[in-house]
Amino acid sequence: MKTLSKAVAVASLLSAGVMTAQVANAEVSYNAAVVTDYVWRGFTQTDNGLAIQGGADYSDASGVYAGVWGSNVDFGGDDSIEYDLYAGYAMETNGLGLDFGFIAYSYDDAGNVANEIYAGVSKEAVSAKLSIDIENDNNMYLEGGYSMALPEDLGLDLHAGYSLPDVGDNTLDLSATVGKSLEMVDLAATITYVDSDLTEDDVLFFLTASKEF
Repeated sequence: MKTLSKAVAVASLLSAGVMTAQVANAEVSYNAAVVTDYVWRGFTQTDNGLAIQGGADYSDASGVYAGVWGSNVDFGGDDSIEYDLYAGYAMETNGLGLDFGFIAYSYDDAGNVANEIYAGVSKEAVSAKLSIDIENDNNMYLEGGYSMALPEDLGLDLHAGYSLPDVGDNTLDLSATVGKSLEMVDLAATITYVDSDLTEDDVLFFLTASKEF
């Protein structure tokens, strides 16, 4: 599963330029990525294997946005493709960025498995977000992030997430991403840690090559 922030994480981290097609007062952008491991909230979604990902985003000058995103997955069963649909509204007030939206997670065999509503707030390099899974007993996920510039035109993105499920133990996940924007592609290296009894892979490392156009 993905979150909306994942769809633009590399671009936001690197402050990469995005070429967009102008449609009235709207913008349409596309994204594509190859990752050595698709990791979501600290857990591999591809059994530590390669993933090919891509999506499209629409945003209006009013703050309304919508998008679609997909990736291959591997859970050891019949599911092989994940596809997500999302829509929301973003605005800025008193120096704060606010973001409210909805995202539906689906798989080719299982269909829709989760529907989350979310609310996020950001100020300069700091961000926070709360997601509530209205499909599965209102499970909640709270996350925060901090981004900073490094020497040699590198960017650093720090992330902490805390899962509060209706059933089972709470889960903490942490990650750090270092990225660089090149002329043709954006590159990033990420290390993650998850405190959970559900996996033996507490620490994961993966590389990302992505492009927005």
